[in-house]
Parts: sequence; structure tokens; C-alpha cells
Amino acid sequence: MIHQKRNAETALVPEKREHTSLRIMKLSDKAIIPTKGSRFAAGHDIYALKEGMVPAKGPTMVETGIAIGLPEGTYGRVAARSGIASKMGIEVGGGVIDADYTGEVQVILRNHGEADCVFKAADRIAQLIIAKIANADAMEVDDLETTERGKAGFGSSDLNPKRLVTAKEEGVKICFLQANTSENEFFSVADISNHPRLMKEKEMLSSTHVKAALTRTMNDAFLDKIRTAGKEDEKWQDRGRELVRLRESGKKMTDEWIEKDGLLYYKNRFYIPEEEALQTEIAQGCHDSFVAGHFGQEKTIEIVTRDFYWKKLGDWIRDYVRSCDECRHSKSPRHAKYRLLQPLEVPYAAWSSISTDFITQLPESQCKTQIMVVVDRFTKIAHFIGLHMKVTAKDVADTLLREV
Repeated sequence: MIHQKRNAETALVPEKREHTSLRIMKLSDKAIIPTKGSRFAAGHDIYALKEGMVPAKGPTMVETGIAIGLPEGTYGRVAARSGIASKMGIEVGGGVIDADYTGEVQVILRNHGEADCVFKAADRIAQLIIAKIANADAMEVDDLETTERGKAGFGSSDLNPKRLVTAKEEGVKICFLQANTSENEFFSVADISNHPRLMKEKEMLSSTHVKAALTRTMNDAFLDKIRTAGKEDEKWQDRGRELVRLRESGKKMTDEWIEKDGLLYYKNRFYIPEEEALQTEIAQGCHDSFVAGHFGQEKTIEIVTRDFYWKKLGDWIRDYVRSCDECRHSKSPRHAKYRLLQPLEVPYAAWSSISTDFITQLPESQCKTQIMVVVDRFTKIAHFIGLHMKVTAKDVADTLLREV
């Protein structure tokens, strides 16, 4: 009997269930269940039960005619809708709904605009967002942990922001680069007021200084090479004598050509004689050196033409860059990949497939200086047919049909 009584008492206690969904109860027949505006919308739109007005610069309480049941561990946050907030300046106040509140949901609307805002029944006035919350119990303690902010209050984090990561500041260093890297000179800021060279050259860099730095200076040994090579180039000598004659006769000289100190200049660039060794030395300095960095054809031409000029310079530099061994090994080709070679189709009968070739510029024999060779690919039988020097395509076609 005792056992049966306990079972009966247990059956009278209702079973507690955890709710994981948002439960809505209508308190009025005219109420509208909250809905989502899109599939991934964050909140459910809340509708007004009756028409009303939010006065300018003032609040109002709007009825919705619904009560909600929230899942455990969550709370409801009533937020403003972006459309009504941006167009009319409407803001939602007091927007927290506890999970154990089961009364009617009412929305406080504040109008920050200059005009009254009128809304109708069934208008969307706000949105309900369900958010998780940590239900932590309050506990009294004697002290709190020390933090970086401490007791600093409102605005303290904006006035004096502190660096979480500090960097070590290094002094500015100055370096004079030389062609020979072992001769490079390095200085610190402390040397500016002591070193005589830095005291003399304190002027900051400008576009004028950079342009002047790009101007090359040639040593005397290299200039002597140009003069020596010019003595072996007849065209270079003729150009120089012509410029000297015009200068001595007092006639107007061309603006593009200048003769000075036994050197020729074309558009303020050295005119280089036709000597392969000298041109190769220039190309090596502008393309092969570590500073140049093995540029491509057009960039190398642009570097060389800053200071030098010779006939057909562009074609010469392109051939040089194409033949550069390091460029061919380190730079990948940009053309499409080569496909596999496809064999020619095997002929099925004699004279069904032929090959034709020409042997030209032969000594004249019977008024003919060319031989057209026609070979049958199946039997390998060949025909050798003599042709005149000025033979046309029509003559070749007629001869092929007549002889073969």
C-alpha cells in the first residue's frame, strides 16, 4: 500500500520540459504573430495592435497583443527596425524581456525627429531578437583582481590609449653606397654634427638630386676605349670629321649631333662605334650586373639608351638578351606548351602523297638555275625537274602536272 501511494503522489507532479523554441500566445484576436523578413534575419518583426502616434521629441507605449515564452538560458531584446529608424528617427527604449515574463509585450518608441510619427495597426514597429545569456549568481567578495584599467571611468579608454605592443626605436642610419660594396660607408645620427662629409652634405634629397644621381659618369679608361674603337669605324670617323668641319667653318651644327674631346654624342648620348667587344661590355654592365638584375629586352634597351646609342641598337640588345644563359635558365617561357609530335599519315598507294623541295642558286645549265625535287612518300621514287630563275607559282604548278 505504501509503494502504491508513493507512485500515485509521483504521478500528480507535472513533468518539467525544456523548451527550445520561441512560443507566442495571442492576447487579442487582432494581434499578429511576429515574423521574419528573410530566411537569415536576426530578429522577428513585431506588429502594432492599434494605430497610434509617437510625438516629436517624445516617447509612447505601443501595445502588441501578444505574450511570449522564451527558451531557457535566453532573453528577448526588442530592437529598432532599420527602416523606421533611418527614415523617421524612431528608437526603441527599455528593450529587455526576461525569460520568466509572460505578460503582454509592449514596446517603448522614442521619436528623435522634428515631426510626429503616425503608425497604423499591423505596422511593423520593432524587432524581437533572442539572445543567449549566462545566468550567474551574485557573490560578495572582499576585493577584485587588478586590471590595467582599474578604477578609470567614463572615457578613460579614449583619452590616453595605451600600447599593448611596444616597438624598439632604432636610430636613423645613413649610408653612402659605392660600386665596391666593401667601400660602403655607414653613419648614425650622432655623426651628422661631427663627420665633415655629413656636415657638408646636409641638404635633403629632392627630385633634382635624384635626377643628378642617375647621371652616369664614365671613367677615362672607358672613354679611351670609345676613341680607339672609333678610329677603326669609318662611318664614325666620317661623322666626326663632318661635325669638326661645320664647327670650324662657323656654320650651324645640327642639334642632335655634338663632337667634344674626340667623342661623338647623339641626343646627349655617347655614339658607340661598330665594335662588338665594346657593345658587349656596355650590355653586360646594363644587363648582367647584380645592380641591373637581368631585366627583359625592353627594360634593358631603356637602360642602355639612357647613355648610349649605335645603329640598330634595339635589335642588337634583343639578340643579346635572348642569348643570355642565366635568363634562359631562370626565366620560365611564356608561350603555350609544346604538344606531342604527330607522325605523318602512312600513304596507302603510290603517288597518293608527295613531298616537294627546291634547290636554288645553282650554276646555270640549259638556262636553268633551280631544281624542283618531287618524291613519292610510298615508293620513294624521285623526280628532279629543272626550273628557270624567274619561275612563277603558275609555272611550278604546270610543270608539276606535266612532269609528275
